[in-house]
Amino acid sequence: MSERSVPADVDVQELYALRNTVDQLIEEGLVRRWGVGEMLGALLPKIGPQLGATACFVETFGEDLAVHLYGWSEEGALVFPEREAVTAATSEERREEVVLRTPAGILVAQPLDVAGAWFGRAGLLLPTSSTAPEIRRANAGLHAMCEVIDNWLFSIRAMREKHQIMMKLGNALRHRVLGDGVRQAVAVLADAIPIDRMVLVYVAEESAARTLHVQMFEGKELRVDTLSTLGGTHAPLRMLGGEYLRGESTALLDHLGVKDAQEEVLINGITKSVVVGKVVVTSKGTPFNTYDRDLLSAFAGYIRQRVVDFNKEWRALATAFRPDDVGRLLSHDGYERTFLAPREETVGILYCDISGFTRLSEQVLKTPARVAELVEDWSRDAVEIVWQHGGVFDKMVGDCIIALFGPPFYDDPPGARLASAIACARDIRSMTNKLPQRVTFESLREVGVSVSTGVNLAPLFVGQFGPNSNFTGFSSGMNNTARLQGCAAKDEILVMDEAIASLPEGHGFRFGDVRATPVKNVAEPLRYRALV
Repeated sequence: MSERSVPADVDVQELYALRNTVDQLIEEGLVRRWGVGEMLGALLPKIGPQLGATACFVETFGEDLAVHLYGWSEEGALVFPEREAVTAATSEERREEVVLRTPAGILVAQPLDVAGAWFGRAGLLLPTSSTAPEIRRANAGLHAMCEVIDNWLFSIRAMREKHQIMMKLGNALRHRVLGDGVRQAVAVLADAIPIDRMVLVYVAEESAARTLHVQMFEGKELRVDTLSTLGGTHAPLRMLGGEYLRGESTALLDHLGVKDAQEEVLINGITKSVVVGKVVVTSKGTPFNTYDRDLLSAFAGYIRQRVVDFNKEWRALATAFRPDDVGRLLSHDGYERTFLAPREETVGILYCDISGFTRLSEQVLKTPARVAELVEDWSRDAVEIVWQHGGVFDKMVGDCIIALFGPPFYDDPPGARLASAIACARDIRSMTNKLPQRVTFESLREVGVSVSTGVNLAPLFVGQFGPNSNFTGFSSGMNNTARLQGCAAKDEILVMDEAIASLPEGHGFRFGDVRATPVKNVAEPLRYRALV
């Protein structure tokens, strides 16, 4: 008990007894898991009468982090005279002790201080007839009570601070762009605990190493980021990150200069657990204490959920767009509105179909399983080639791949979009012709596998449509490309004649003579040329 709280005419033993009463009630409340209201509701009716008060109150933070008034009065209703004056004097700015004579009684109050931080106020209302010694006794008792409840309130303060930080972490990671949200969350955490370095490794798709991302912070500052160009070449980091995520090597940490770190593993799922990332943190100087570790654990939990949400978003986009474009989309806030909302654009269009597919299915492959295997392998490789040429996978209709060139960023001029579509068609044809060389499809070596392809450049109304937000396009140009593909023979790549004029100089393609074919529901015959 501090010397200041014991005036000469105050019985020290009485103060110790009062402190013991408060201690015992707090212990009982902790055992029963009382909240702040329950604790003070049991405490104030005992302490008030012992100090000769007709009423007493504590105004402090509750579990909801708002300031509440808790009180007791022998008359039932709490009387709090001169409340504005008392509130001002005991405020965080002034922190003064108060003794006021009022018509309702003598008010004795003081601020609550928890480890140097203001945490509210406490007070007693004494009878107007109270003598000076009685006032000193009550004031000393109030001070003794506050010293004890300060220790209990410290834990409330710690929980309050921790909760506030967790709220800030959660709010930061709600940012639409994952990279921006992570930067904001790390800044919040670095303000709260002594972070030296932090490394985050996470995957956008568990089976694809190219979608693994590595970020390293020094304090609040982002130094390495595979989601952007920050930190140099990404391929070696992603390789090391993959090894670290799989538990095969810690070379990534050595490469980034991270030693003696605390690690949090980000696991998604319960019955089918998948490691989606790791968070590695080093401390400035002293090791992380329990408070720090609690916040790190909370941070890791928020990051895990954000990565899981990011993965869902990534996978939804990755059905149409190549990984680099998915990363670029997700680095923009409001990317749906900016890049994917339906609009009219001039787009390169490719329709590519396996020639004689019915005959191959019925006469060579024969079983549904082998037919499905051909379609699965061919379409997977065809889409990969589409992405290599900067295209977007629109859809697959039967055994026909449809791809668009230009979306979602329209960086290249229209002629370059057409050139990409033609080059893509040529590479898909080459891949298809080589399929029988694979052991899986050796039964096709005698008959071979070929494709028929139509390529066009036309205005489309293109973007995300329908309840599933599929990325596709609509126009007569799209329909005519489908008809053009139907005109193509085995391994022919037919290109609309009027589109060829848009190709950039030095494109390097050669075409045959113009041909024309009447098609159903189209007034004019289709005019096209075959790629030589």
